[in-house]
Amino acid sequence: MKKIIPVFLAILTGSVFALLLFNSKNVLATKPKDDANAIAIQIGVFKKKENAISMSKNYGGSVIEDNGVFRVYYSVLSMNENINYITNYLDKKGINYYLKKINLSEDITKELEKYEKLMADTSENSKMNVNNEILKYYMEVI
Repeated sequence: MKKIIPVFLAILTGSVFALLLFNSKNVLATKPKDDANAIAIQIGVFKKKENAISMSKNYGGSVIEDNGVFRVYYSVLSMNENINYITNYLDKKGINYYLKKINLSEDITKELEKYEKLMADTSENSKMNVNNEILKYYMEVI
């Protein structure tokens, strides 16, 4: 019985501290404002441009310079159906990716919506071609 009391007190003390920590001003529960209206499907990020170009040549995608690093974007999408298609494709190919939230201007968003509707409505064989056109357009306007 004497061994149970210290364990019980330790659990009780830990629970009290956890409640105080998580309830104090909801600091941990607050979420930053999210202005993102699109998802960049990124397959790599590099300090050296040559490495990013090499990955782009091997796996596809385009190299974007962003704050001193070079990112390899495989696609830029906003429709869940298309995002799921591309991520499933990359999963099947064994290519790791990161979904990066980005904010696009209204003009770019409207133009990309046209491509995305086409991508959603096209056959499986043509989806990757439309994805490549989306990426080309994105590279032209950024």
